[in-house]
Amino acid sequence: MSTKPAARERHVEIPGICFIRQPEGVRCCTLSAGHHGDHRHFYSGELCNGFRVGTSWPRRPGETQAD
Repeated sequence: MSTKPAARERHVEIPGICFIRQPEGVRCCTLSAGHHGDHRHFYSGELCNGFRVGTSWPRRPGETQAD
């Protein structure tokens, strides 16, 4: 008999990555979980010497990965 376990959480956390969504955007933070300061998505933004400069946005109070 195969049964699917009941979900206990209303969201799933991604271990190791912050993954907070950018407000009014589709990007997610790619820094390590529990980082300090602004959120950052390293795979976006302008090219500078062959590297992406990234996009950053401020931390909001009380945010979680499911926000």
